[in-house]
Amino acid sequence: MSYEYLFSPISIKGLYFKNRIVMPPMATNFGIVTDQSIAYYSKRALGGVGSIIIEGTPAHLFRNKNFQERLKLLADSIHKSGANVFVQLTIRSNPQPRKDVTEIPIDEIESYIEDFVYAGKVCLEAGFDGVEPHGAHGFIMNQFFSPIFNRRNDDYGGDVYRRMRFALDVIRGLKSVANDRFLILYRHTPVEWKDGGYSLEDTILFARELKKEGLDILDVSPSTAPGSYDYGALAREVKKQVGIPVIMVGKMYVPDLADSKIREGYADFVAIGRTLLSDPFLPKKIQDGRFDLINSCRQCNIKCHGYLRRRIPISCVVNPSVGREFLERGSWSRELR
Repeated sequence: MSYEYLFSPISIKGLYFKNRIVMPPMATNFGIVTDQSIAYYSKRALGGVGSIIIEGTPAHLFRNKNFQERLKLLADSIHKSGANVFVQLTIRSNPQPRKDVTEIPIDEIESYIEDFVYAGKVCLEAGFDGVEPHGAHGFIMNQFFSPIFNRRNDDYGGDVYRRMRFALDVIRGLKSVANDRFLILYRHTPVEWKDGGYSLEDTILFARELKKEGLDILDVSPSTAPGSYDYGALAREVKKQVGIPVIMVGKMYVPDLADSKIREGYADFVAIGRTLLSDPFLPKKIQDGRFDLINSCRQCNIKCHGYLRRRIPISCVVNPSVGREFLERGSWSRELR
């Protein structure tokens, strides 16, 4: 198969994407702007992925001058290797233990928004193609949208529209510092699979408001869905009802399936995660029909997610070069032969 849809180009707001494959944000414990991290991401860009979303990075870090200087090295290296690059932005960890976002004071919420906007400006100046606030997987931004975790009775909690205000304020602020080619993405879990949680209908309302604020791409990440659920159906419904470009997440490492989802209009992009750990050159090998050379992921989670839980740098059972890319740059070209 040629996988013509998976490898078809697309442009959004003037930004050219050479294909529809996105490397999603995955934590590494490498540090964001270290030589180790820059080489790790650059190798996957060289391997043919169209876009990379750098792992979740606390927005307050972008105020550090040394961090800002290293960011440019990261963006430049990935661009030179052939991929677009975005940064996922997260909220800084608060040392005070809280049950949920109900207890966060207004002035702290405002400081979070300021951090996001400042980080967006820094990323634009460093040469990135955009940023992605992390509003999924039960993290703080996602909790603001959740009726389970958000029991506020002010402007940031209550009905579905007030529960989406925090995210809308962040997107509005980011758009205020963006230029035409600097895209704003947002990662969102489309259904809260718990009693009393938000529904897909709530997400549709939310996505429409995000679109009004100028959101460019919605990253639909149903990480908490039941294992047998059709992840693609959620992305397709958002795309159909809202008319916004979407990234589809979940089990897209099978190229026939990924290509068909693009062809059938489920999504505009597909995210491929752990399989890019086991084989950074997966996209090129698929496009060239060299399936016998693919180093397949076992889905074991031992040295990727497992190492994260132990708070040590990730690796991969079938690809021990993960995390050692900065020591092995000279050998990268041999993997393409």
